[in-house]
Amino acid sequence: MVLPLLGIMFLTACSEEETTFTDYEKDWFQLEDSSDPAQHAAYEFFKQYGIPVFFNDTIGTQQRVDVFGNEYTFYKTLTLNAAIGGGQSSYGDAFYNTFTYADRSVIPDAIQYLRTQLMPTIPNFLHIHSILLVEAINGSSDDVYVGLNTLVITKASLLASYQAEQTKKLRAVVLRSFIGKKLTSDIKYEEGLKRFYGVSRSIYEAHDVYNYSTWYFNANNMPGCPFDPYDWSVTAKDKMLWAGFLDAALPYFNSSPTEQADVNMFTEAYFTYTDEEFQTMYGAYPRVMEKWSIIKPMLDDVMKQ
Repeated sequence: MVLPLLGIMFLTACSEEETTFTDYEKDWFQLEDSSDPAQHAAYEFFKQYGIPVFFNDTIGTQQRVDVFGNEYTFYKTLTLNAAIGGGQSSYGDAFYNTFTYADRSVIPDAIQYLRTQLMPTIPNFLHIHSILLVEAINGSSDDVYVGLNTLVITKASLLASYQAEQTKKLRAVVLRSFIGKKLTSDIKYEEGLKRFYGVSRSIYEAHDVYNYSTWYFNANNMPGCPFDPYDWSVTAKDKMLWAGFLDAALPYFNSSPTEQADVNMFTEAYFTYTDEEFQTMYGAYPRVMEKWSIIKPMLDDVMKQ
């Protein structure tokens, strides 16, 4: 009698999860017009770009009934924890904590900014499943988070006042979040990235210099390293630039970047600076410039799609 009993228990457990309702195929990412100003602005954006904009990660509810006749509320939420692109920060891997939601009164102006200022600068081949506008990612000062089916953009109350340089920075962060991951996940660029990583790895063969304590970047530990371990005027920024890592990733929490973070930093720089500007900023650092000469043609190739 053990096997039949187990079978009954299994069927009962499955049955409790089964549901019957009339709108099983509902597309939660299709928006409808509304008299609500925030919802109306989101609808107008959706009509123009085909991208739904939300201001809460719970994007809908539905009354459902299980097989026992019990009614319950189903909550459809955006998938945020499965992040891509090295996360919202170029410093390290992705994380998601909690959000501070934006006041609904600022949403129409924020969406108008996205429509007229940001979206016209985003290449057509970039697929953005949805956008979540919030005020802040709690525990983080970063402006963008890329989840599985949404792009989170923060500072909703400030977007309408952004000037050209702020828009340029936001665009660079958005593009880095997508393009950085595309570069590292496409086998086409595998050999090029090995050469890219190899520039920094060549400084020390005894230990991988990625995700390595910045303290060890000194003459006592690394042959050829110019830094005295007891010279406290030498900063982590000095050490990272010497090793070929961009200072854009600081603070490192006392370690060098991961491979993905390294790619992210150079990708963000690609969308931020001209060749001349990059040369002016980093021309004194041979390894930075060598890595730039390797990764820039790959990014050029990605952007031709």
